[in-house]
Amino acid sequence: MSTKEEDIIGKQEHDKIIKEYGIYDDDILDNYINSLGNFLVSTSELSNKKFTFTILDTPIVNAFALPGGYIYLTRGLLALCDNEAQLAGVISHEIGHVTARHSARRYTKTIGTNLILNILNTLTKNQITSNLLGQTAGLYLLSYSRTQEYEADKLALRYMTRAGFETTQMATFLSQMENYSKAKKKILNINETPSELLLTHPNSQKRVREVIKESQADSQISPILGRDIYLKKIDGLIFGHNKKEGFFLKDRFVHPQLGITFPLVKNFYFLNTPKRIVGMNDKDAQIIFDLRESKKDSAISYLNSWAKESKVKVSNHHSWVNQNFEYIIANSKNKQKNLFLGVIKDKRNSYFYRFILSSKKSTEYKDDFSFMVRGFKFIDKNYYQPPRIKIITVKSDDSFLKKTLDKINLQEKEAEEIFQVINDLKDKEVKIGEKIKTIYWFNRSSNFVLALFFSRFCTAAYSLLNLFNAVK
Repeated sequence: MSTKEEDIIGKQEHDKIIKEYGIYDDDILDNYINSLGNFLVSTSELSNKKFTFTILDTPIVNAFALPGGYIYLTRGLLALCDNEAQLAGVISHEIGHVTARHSARRYTKTIGTNLILNILNTLTKNQITSNLLGQTAGLYLLSYSRTQEYEADKLALRYMTRAGFETTQMATFLSQMENYSKAKKKILNINETPSELLLTHPNSQKRVREVIKESQADSQISPILGRDIYLKKIDGLIFGHNKKEGFFLKDRFVHPQLGITFPLVKNFYFLNTPKRIVGMNDKDAQIIFDLRESKKDSAISYLNSWAKESKVKVSNHHSWVNQNFEYIIANSKNKQKNLFLGVIKDKRNSYFYRFILSSKKSTEYKDDFSFMVRGFKFIDKNYYQPPRIKIITVKSDDSFLKKTLDKINLQEKEAEEIFQVINDLKDKEVKIGEKIKTIYWFNRSSNFVLALFFSRFCTAAYSLLNLFNAVK
């Protein structure tokens, strides 16, 4: 296709991508990405072409390019990057795909099946990512060929070298992505959960070695790492799911749009999937929470209908009313497992919230399940905010890392693994005075918003001062 056709197609698909995922609302971070991206474009073979850089509001870790110079970075990828050179490597790689016209060739190959469906058709085999009632679960693109990936890597090395960035960081980030994928496998206790970036950019293990070998051949004098400035830019970045999708706050699930929250059961690891919340433990017990609309007028009538539909019998049910909710808990069983059912009727509308616990042992989690259902309550939609990245400085206190992990706003099962990965601490020790990422929650009454504004203001002022001095 012609370059004009590429631009038209890119614009059409760009609007669909934005409608599906939304743009992450942060003007300072957006300006930073565009400034860095355009600087790298200026070192490419398409230095006069207009590129469009977009941060997608999703926790998925990925980056991709569409025909016409449309490049996308996810919020999840920005959280994983550890310095500016790593981000420059990702952006340069995607610019390489555009300049080599890989995305246009891929579109030509998939035009019969519609490229946008290949990008957005993301309810993959395990359905263990993304949101409760939001849009799609991940970003899926047809993989580039190994030749195309290698060519994009070579171009990225060229652009990074011209821009003065430390090229070895591109390889470091690919290794970090593999550590991220391994951490997810360990947390979920499953064998198949490759990261979205590794799915769409294949053969990473071999590529890492080849990129390292090639990058070491490039001689650079005082290459740019840019760790401090990068960490300043992502300080305050939302981590995980957003308010539209619902999110976890350590030991609680919160869905501001629905105006609900409930506590999580200990020793279970919970996932926020497109249609339900799924909790799993190491003993094959499972908890599922979801939402249905129905014309039934009470929790008991819905429970009976649900049990009949599921071909199970209920017994020993207990009901009560609190705020605008009507609650009921009942025992049940099927051929394989014992079940506990919980139904909550929202009197303000036609919503029924459903909990189900399945376990081989009948009473082992009964009290925990009851605690979870009883803890379901209505909340002020504006009070709870999603967890955010906060940049802190390592102190000399021997218990500093332990205290940091205790405070980190992640589920207990994943806290240490994710902390290690986002800070690239595998086989490394943190040094006193070093800056690291942690994940905190700030409610409406906290001073975080003011502090974040002040931090961003100081960063912008510092950049303007440097520009003034350079011009002077």
